[in-house]
Amino acid sequence: MSGEWSLILYTLCIQAAVGIFVASRAVVAGEEEQANRMRFLWIVGGLGVAGVIASVLHLGNPMNAFRTMSNLATSWLSREILFTILFGLTGGLTLVLELKQIGSRSLRNGVAAVAALVGVGLVFVMSMIYRSFAFPAWAHLSTTASFLATTGLIGTAAVFAGQCMRRGEDQPKGLSGLVYGALAMLALQMVSVSSHAAYLGGAGKEAQMTAAMLSGEMALFFWARVALVVIGSAVVMPWVWRRVGTQNGAALAPVAGLLVALVTLGELLGRFLFYATAVKIGL
Repeated sequence: MSGEWSLILYTLCIQAAVGIFVASRAVVAGEEEQANRMRFLWIVGGLGVAGVIASVLHLGNPMNAFRTMSNLATSWLSREILFTILFGLTGGLTLVLELKQIGSRSLRNGVAAVAALVGVGLVFVMSMIYRSFAFPAWAHLSTTASFLATTGLIGTAAVFAGQCMRRGEDQPKGLSGLVYGALAMLALQMVSVSSHAAYLGGAGKEAQMTAAMLSGEMALFFWARVALVVIGSAVVMPWVWRRVGTQNGAALAPVAGLLVALVTLGELLGRFLFYATAVKIGL
């Protein structure tokens, strides 16, 4: 399992970057204030760099990544590398255009929309790598649904907290949309968890071994993951949202920060379980 931590960090960092990029552009793209648009872009950039570093640590030799690029027609891994590069380029271009105020707002938002689509495509491609592996526990639609839900949950939570931490604004913008988005992503994640559990029971002995681990030695981690995500996105986030109308958003910043920690820790546990309970065919 120790060798999988780089993959855990890579997948979570990249998915968080995509989620924050998409959620922040939906909320602040039309704002006049450059600083608020930029702070989310810097966070996305930092997460993207951290994710790439983690992936390089897993590969050992960075040149291995370029060698796989020759198999775009047949390899999901090659497509993942391509989409990672494209997201880096389009996201980086968005950052430069916003930082230097180059072009019209429509142009900058257009480039950002392309980057967002590429980012969502990257998460989809990332999930397909695992669905094509010889691990029955991964070879299910729930893998794709879970990756997309993780992207949305961390993204909406982080942008919600960021909006609440803005100084001098009594009514942070976009909070209602972020709350509803988080609840939708939570529903997707819970459907993913339940459908995956149902699938494991009839998918062969390796999948049943995964099910046995999730209900046995890993049960505490499994239920802790569910509790953390539910409390963060379905309890703490709506609680903060309801109080923003009567309190300055900045006064609620510590609680908003807590919900990000709860959701992120929950998704980290989920990703740990994803790798720790997978059983390869023939083992």
